[in-house]
Amino acid sequence: MGKRILVVDDDAEDLNTIKSVLETQKYSVVTCDNGAKAFDILKKDGFALIIIDIKMPTLSGYDLLRLLREKLNHDVKMIYVTIVPKKEVDLDDIDGFVQKPFSPGSLIKEVKRVLK
Repeated sequence: MGKRILVVDDDAEDLNTIKSVLETQKYSVVTCDNGAKAFDILKKDGFALIIIDIKMPTLSGYDLLRLLREKLNHDVKMIYVTIVPKKEVDLDDIDGFVQKPFSPGSLIKEVKRVLK
C-alpha cells in the first residue's frame, strides 16, 4: 500500500466514496466520522495526509484543522473537502481544497498535488 491518508467526515456515504477512490490509487485509507475520533487515531498512527470535511457536528473542520496544526504543525498535509463554496471557505493554513460533489479525477488530482 501507498501513503496513509486519514479521512474525517460525518457523512458515511462521502467517507466510503473518498476511501474507494483513494484505494484505487493504492493509498492506505483510514476513515472516521468526527474530529474527536480523528484525534484518538492520530495519537497512535502516522499519516501523510488528512482530508477534513468543514461542516461536522461537535468539532468543525476549521476547529479540527487549528487543533491539528497546534499538535502536528505542518508535518502532515491537510485538504478540506466540503460542500461550502470555495469563495466562502477560510483557506488559511490548509494545503488543498476539493469541492463537493467531486469527481474521482478531481479528488485524485488534488491529493497527488498536495502529496508531491
